[in-house]
Amino acid sequence: MFANLLAPMVPLFFLVVLIILQRQGRDDRRMRWWIYAWLCRVFSLLSLLPTTSARPALWALFLSAIGASACNVCCILSSPLLRQSRRQLYWTGAGFGLPVFAFATLVFFGNGSHWPLYLTVTLGLLGGSFATAQFFRSERRPLAILLLLYALSSLPMVSAISRGDISGALSLVFVQTVLISALVFWWSYPRRSAGLYVTLFGLAVWIVSSPAAGHLFPHLALFAGSVVIGDRIVGIGMIMILAQESLERARQLAFDLEALFAVSPHMMWVVDQETLVPTLANQAAADAHGYSLEEFEKLSVQQLVDPVMLPVLSVGRRQQERSITASLHRRKDGTVFPVDVESREVLMGGRHQRLIMGVDVTEREALLRQLAYETAHDPLTGLYSRKGLMDQEDQLFQKCRAEGTGVALASISLRQFKAVNDTYGDVTGDQCLQILAKRIAAFTCNRGIAARTSGDHFKVLFSGVTGAEEAEQLTNDLLRKLCEPIVLGEISIRMRISIGIAATPKDGYFPAELRSKAQTAMWKACGLSGSIACPFVPEYAADEVKDLRIVAAIEEMLANDSFEVYYQPVCRPGGEIYGLEALLRMNHPVLGSISPAVFIPVAEESGLIISLGQWVLERVCLQIQEWRQIGVPLFPVAVNISGLQFRQSDFSSRILGALDAFDIPCTLLHLEMTESTVLQNISDALGEMEKLSSSGLEFSIDDFGTGYSSLGRLQQMPISTLKIDRSFVTGITPATSLMVAAIISLAHALGMKVIAEGVEFPEELNVLRDLKCDLIQGYIFSRPLPPRTLEALLHAGSCDASKLHFRAQVADQLKPA
Repeated sequence: MFANLLAPMVPLFFLVVLIILQRQGRDDRRMRWWIYAWLCRVFSLLSLLPTTSARPALWALFLSAIGASACNVCCILSSPLLRQSRRQLYWTGAGFGLPVFAFATLVFFGNGSHWPLYLTVTLGLLGGSFATAQFFRSERRPLAILLLLYALSSLPMVSAISRGDISGALSLVFVQTVLISALVFWWSYPRRSAGLYVTLFGLAVWIVSSPAAGHLFPHLALFAGSVVIGDRIVGIGMIMILAQESLERARQLAFDLEALFAVSPHMMWVVDQETLVPTLANQAAADAHGYSLEEFEKLSVQQLVDPVMLPVLSVGRRQQERSITASLHRRKDGTVFPVDVESREVLMGGRHQRLIMGVDVTEREALLRQLAYETAHDPLTGLYSRKGLMDQEDQLFQKCRAEGTGVALASISLRQFKAVNDTYGDVTGDQCLQILAKRIAAFTCNRGIAARTSGDHFKVLFSGVTGAEEAEQLTNDLLRKLCEPIVLGEISIRMRISIGIAATPKDGYFPAELRSKAQTAMWKACGLSGSIACPFVPEYAADEVKDLRIVAAIEEMLANDSFEVYYQPVCRPGGEIYGLEALLRMNHPVLGSISPAVFIPVAEESGLIISLGQWVLERVCLQIQEWRQIGVPLFPVAVNISGLQFRQSDFSSRILGALDAFDIPCTLLHLEMTESTVLQNISDALGEMEKLSSSGLEFSIDDFGTGYSSLGRLQQMPISTLKIDRSFVTGITPATSLMVAAIISLAHALGMKVIAEGVEFPEELNVLRDLKCDLIQGYIFSRPLPPRTLEALLHAGSCDASKLHFRAQVADQLKPA
């Protein structure tokens, strides 16, 4: 009685062990079927627990038989030989199990007829053959043996049925499934292990302890009832199989890790936690430090690490798990190289040791240094870049504060550098920048730092300055150095330099303050003639605020379409109107009337001149269209073009697009530019000008004589008219007219007309008429007029000569004292 109660405990124990192993990461198909097998085994033994009535005992025997057979089928399905889908796997299980279930049902609950039992044995033979074929489709020998075993084991079943020994036949069915399970186990594990042999021995004990064995071989009856011993042996065998597989995987993993350790291109070594002497190292670690592997394994970590890293090493020793540090290691020849080190505690040989993995980052550090240098320095000149200057200035300010000295910032602009670049080419322009950068670097040596902050702008930060006077003296000395001629072969270039100066404590205490004020002073210097250095004064800030207000006013008036265009006639010397010049007027509701001499430079500096120029162009086209519609005589209108407009990639498209939009002939529009605008863009100007000229537009050069060009250069371009600057015309007399006479003579020789602008007095008109100047523009004929006022003159076609005296009087009143 007690033995029967303990019988289910053995498979239950192995069931628990397998479940625990599954939960620890051994979850695979074989493990699941083994668990199902032991569940069935437990169910089979629990069914045999004592009962009180005969009928439940019959059910108990039936359930026990079904459970035992299901256990064997699950053992068969656990074979690694099966590589089927889940659905096919279930069909294979059905081929083994359903005939057994049918046979047991007929034995326990049939009517005693033998023919259904014979039929079931036959179906079992066919189903088992089908299921067996799923294991060994490509291996004929095991398949033949199993099919032969099925056929031979079926003969005793038929014999037992014919003798009426139905229980013996049922026992033979159980033996048959155990035999199939044992053979499948044998072929499933070609690597014969102790666990496999123990499992097969346990299955053999199951067979010899069955009633069928006692019937067939009476001397085996001694083993009847020893099925529990078989359970123990099979369970131990399964656990041995798992243990041996785990041991084999661990050995393979150790072998792979050892191979990986040895061939790894990264430095790896294991050191004792206490002595810090390597117990294991790879060849990469030894090679990186310049030692042989035998030499390396005799060195302590203190001998491999640079002395400055020893405090960090001590911290790393106290860390129990993982640490990542940037370290410096020393080679055998004494050189030091950077290493990224990751270390973690490991248990090896029963001792706590530390695994160290290192990567030589010499190339990475060199690349980072190179990137940092390139980011902080200008590639053309070698000076600091804008970012490099900002990175250095904080340190410089702190140093000067500690020393009790001041700092001065000089903001340098190379005026008309773009013209030099376009005239002589980019290579010459770069050479000029490099020469100027060398002069700046030589001058600031040990006195501060210099930077190239944009194409033609430099900044110099002087340290140790005692006051504003010394700052101005230093800057003026630098200006003289920079203004020296730059000689490149046969070319001699003298740059026009503008410098703005700001110094502590007069102009502020922080870098941002000096940058802003030096920049403001520099722009003020750019507005003055010649090369000059301007120290910052508070009035400049007021001018800057005023400029900001003008910028806002321009944006507002553009948005509201509030600008006005006046027109000044361009006449022949006799007063006949030849054309008009469009002149922009700004009358703001708050700021009042603002002179073009004030708002045009602000618009150019802010970039609004592009929008402003486009607005003037479209307004002129609209005005010509209106005059044509109301019958006003039309004359060519000259429109001023700024350098920024001319440099736009779609400049010609904008001009032609406006003319097409208002249906204006190209001959009614003249484009007027300064000589510096044309020559600063000489590389691109020819193509744009020829494209527009071929469409019928004419070009005029404004303020001729104030730049540095020559008529020879202008001859290369499609220019029809030169306008002599008013500075040559004002107060002209026969005795002072040589320059004007030369310009007119050369222009005529080149097929160009000449306009004299700013003519106000009859005496000036007479001289220009004698010099055969083609066209006259100025108050002598008419001041700029709004369109409606101008229309009367356009209808007349001339400016009335009888009013010349009146205009002369007005001009005399307007002439400054």
